[in-house]
Amino acid sequence: MSEHLWPLLRLKADSEEELIGKYKQVYLETYVRDAEGKEVELYDWNGKRVYFHAPSFDHAFSESSNYRRGDGVHDLPFSKNRARRIMWIKEVLQASKGNIERRSQIRSNTKGQSKKRRSLIVIEERYVVVLQERDKDHQLEFVTAIPADHGYVEKLRRESILQERKKPQSFGD
Repeated sequence: MSEHLWPLLRLKADSEEELIGKYKQVYLETYVRDAEGKEVELYDWNGKRVYFHAPSFDHAFSESSNYRRGDGVHDLPFSKNRARRIMWIKEVLQASKGNIERRSQIRSNTKGQSKKRRSLIVIEERYVVVLQERDKDHQLEFVTAIPADHGYVEKLRRESILQERKKPQSFGD
């Protein structure tokens, strides 16, 4: 696919460290706290609040060199492929374009606790935004967002339950 539903964000910098810093700043000001320090409030298309935390950047914009055989540990500290799609997260939450599947599953976190996960799959892009339900108020927390391959999307479909399909003609309903 040569064209995307949303534009990629291609930042430039003199070093990898500076580039990471620029993308992190975009993440923080778009999803955590704006330039004035005010908490950013974002909601999904069903009106559920989605909370973003500064430390989530490191996990969301890094990746594993072999996710199929890995244990979820990211050995590549920064992924330009993921970072270039940083602005897509809020577009997916708003269901601004494309066909989106909202899927749910129960997964264990790093502490072995069962957590309700919600995966939003943008079919045309094979882009997945992963959210986790908070225990205390059932609102959502951002976990990660990934451009996925066909195999990953199919695995996610097998291991989760389809809750809703959002189609372009149903936006705004």
